[in-house]
Amino acid sequence: MKRKISALFLAMLTALTLSSCGSKNVLLFLNWGEYIDETLIEDFENLYNCEVQMDLGESNEIFYSKVSAGTTVYDVVCPSDYMVEKLYKNDMLAEIDFNKIPAFDKNNLRPGVKKIYDDMNIELSNIMDSYKKGSVDNYFIPYLWGTWGICYTTKKAGVEEAVVNSKNSWASLFDRSVLPAGTKVAQYDSHQHAYYAACRYLQNEGYEIDPQTELNDSNLEMIEKLIANMKYNAWGTDSIKKDIVSGNIDLGFMWTGDFLYYYCENAANITMDAYLAGDISIDEVGTFLDSITGEEAKYEKNGNSYDIGFNLYIPDDTIAFCDNLVITKDSVHKDLAHEFINFLISRNFDDTKVKNDVRDVEFTNDDPAYTYTYYVSYDAPYNDVYNDLVALKDTEFDQEMEDDFKASTGDAYDSDLYWVMYDYAIGIAFDKYYPYDSTKGTKLSCFDRKYIRKINNTFNNARA
Repeated sequence: MKRKISALFLAMLTALTLSSCGSKNVLLFLNWGEYIDETLIEDFENLYNCEVQMDLGESNEIFYSKVSAGTTVYDVVCPSDYMVEKLYKNDMLAEIDFNKIPAFDKNNLRPGVKKIYDDMNIELSNIMDSYKKGSVDNYFIPYLWGTWGICYTTKKAGVEEAVVNSKNSWASLFDRSVLPAGTKVAQYDSHQHAYYAACRYLQNEGYEIDPQTELNDSNLEMIEKLIANMKYNAWGTDSIKKDIVSGNIDLGFMWTGDFLYYYCENAANITMDAYLAGDISIDEVGTFLDSITGEEAKYEKNGNSYDIGFNLYIPDDTIAFCDNLVITKDSVHKDLAHEFINFLISRNFDDTKVKNDVRDVEFTNDDPAYTYTYYVSYDAPYNDVYNDLVALKDTEFDQEMEDDFKASTGDAYDSDLYWVMYDYAIGIAFDKYYPYDSTKGTKLSCFDRKYIRKINNTFNNARA
């Protein structure tokens, strides 16, 4: 399945825009870029005879600004855990009616997601006098989750050793003395995430610094000097993963899911290269994929050497996050918002319950939760979705696949065989980088606006 880059940016939704939709209800959805297979939106629109208009944001802080501004009254938003806490504290969320979301089963949540639930409630109990609206659990539904890691090239000598074998698991991002000369380092252009990583580095160096608590001015000055002295080659977001794949950057801090998509794509590409070159037969495809994604990370045959070229290291004390679906307090279409959330997290969705017999309804996805997780390549918060994705690595490559491939026409790198190779890599990657029972990492703290401003000032001064 090829990833699409959304063009559904909304400058502003006005009353005129809404009236142009006729009698259809319009659901306003605020989401991250490239964070849903848009065929799911088309299915929902067809099934419920409505329109979903999706706006995109690049950060949780932008999400908060858009919701709090009230210029556009969003129905469903996809904020991360700490931003859910902030929206909840400021009474900007509607309570979820779980009777309207039968697809949700809290017992189906992965252990790491349950840990984030607990962390959110512990933090809120420390900063709120009482739960006037009940537990924060009643205000969000998990969508995707995961960790942060350090992505690095495997083609530059000494880089992997610096990243993985350092006594301080964060040193490669903050201490050039552990890196080979000329190593190009990128930092993620989100000050809160970079702040967390810097705190962990200093903590591992023996300083009494906790990324979950507010620091005094002298500790912030220490972070400022650390960032300034590092002289990063780049600050970026999506550009980091692309620059590492292309060889323009040697290592960088990023979401694990951003790495994983490119990792699996490259794995499938070089597997097809080896197959077309005659270096592997159809029944050796699985062994080849196991080799290039395994400990050796390479495969050699007939004088040719194959490797993916980059890898990811996830420190034990990394950032963990959970992105969630919430309904805003001011939502105009709360019932439709519940239907939308229930649809997205459903398995084996029964479309007959919502079809209007008068209309000819097109419906392409009966497993929405699997579809969007596979498409985005971030971790599945639900056990059953995760297990089905990992099971992709059990596929056997046989003669029938080869016969079908040889009988087909068109691009080999968009053939059924290619996508089975990609699926196999997805199964391996989910099992390797998203261990089932992992509770690795800690979520970002829900700091108040005043301290967030201090963090931003610290980094802006360092970068200047």
